[in-house]
Amino acid sequence: MTDAAAPLNPMQQAVLDALARPPGWTPLPGSVIEAIRAQVTGGLAPLADAFTPEEPLFVTKAALGHIHACEAHYLAQLGTFAWTLENARGTVVHKAIELAIHWRGPVEPAEVVDEAIARLSDEEGHGPSDFLEQLRPAERAQLRSFVVDRFTKFDECFPPLKAAWRPVTESSARVELLGGAVRLSTRVDLTLGAPGSKVIIDLKSGRIFPQHREDLRFYALVDALRSGQAPRLLATYSLDSARPDVEQVTEGVLQAAARRLVDGALAMSAVQREEREATRTAGPPCRWCPIADDCAPGRAYLAGPEED
Repeated sequence: MTDAAAPLNPMQQAVLDALARPPGWTPLPGSVIEAIRAQVTGGLAPLADAFTPEEPLFVTKAALGHIHACEAHYLAQLGTFAWTLENARGTVVHKAIELAIHWRGPVEPAEVVDEAIARLSDEEGHGPSDFLEQLRPAERAQLRSFVVDRFTKFDECFPPLKAAWRPVTESSARVELLGGAVRLSTRVDLTLGAPGSKVIIDLKSGRIFPQHREDLRFYALVDALRSGQAPRLLATYSLDSARPDVEQVTEGVLQAAARRLVDGALAMSAVQREEREATRTAGPPCRWCPIADDCAPGRAYLAGPEED
């Protein structure tokens, strides 16, 4: 990473100012978290007999995004994940950042990226290892070029991460509800700080969209339910624009996340168990939906004018 003793450039200072703890800040009381927990468990109560600890309902950021965007798309993509250059490059960027945080000596972006690709390739049977090993030379060069660019942006734009900030990358969390019948799972790009004052950061290689705030609110909800303490701040950081989109974690933010979780989980259960037909909602996911060719709303959307 950039030398911690060197003066911060304007981009780094802007990030530090946006993430700093404001004067007079106080954490949310535990009673708020317990009320949110009761809201969630009460809302999910109808699922107690529909799922079991052996066959639970898994709820992730991606699943919630899919079910709220288009229920038919949610069903169509279940169990269909495959590695591509597009999704693998984000994993490599995050691995490079993880290595750089603990790197000893000067950081050369290309060297760190090569090490990140090598580490991921060596993790047999896990993550994108098989996909990376099968890349053609041109594809590997394309992947490397993209990741070096994004990692360099992070190194130039993000303030050096001090050990006292407790930086953690690719941090996983899980919460089991209704005796394990419902499982909430997250994997956060970067966290700073201790429970009760944690900052949760999602790194994006492109633009920032409203959906990203919803994703982070789900992260905050899971962190609060797991630890009994709410995080302090949520931030989506765009490597392209070198700016964070931040939101303070309030009781209202957690309530909104709880309502979205409950609504999404009930919808997942209903369409998975064929209690009703999945609704079809046209939108950007139609571009990569496996059933778009057989979906009238999807075909109409794709035939329309190109959106930015």
